[in-house]
Amino acid sequence: MTRSFMAIARGDLERAISENVFGPILFTSFLIAVIHVAIELLLKRRIISFYCQIFKSKKFYFIGVSIAFLYYFLRLYSLFQTGELYISFKHSPLGQFLFSVNS
Repeated sequence: MTRSFMAIARGDLERAISENVFGPILFTSFLIAVIHVAIELLLKRRIISFYCQIFKSKKFYFIGVSIAFLYYFLRLYSLFQTGELYISFKHSPLGQFLFSVNS
């Protein structure tokens, strides 16, 4: 997600999407929230809009979490199939520790 946000900051939307599909979506959500709060503070009153009603729905959260889990499962499966998951884990601090203990 961090790499996706950094790509957005550089203006590279294609790279942002390739790093994490949810990066641009979350970035846009944050931007809308900041604008919404700024307008509320300037007007000194609460603004109710369509997305406020959507976010209150439990169905929205269930669908969002389900899509996120499916996306990450497919991403891990893809990394496992190519061997990148093993290589990344082996070079991580935890992987280096575990592989050094077994040696």
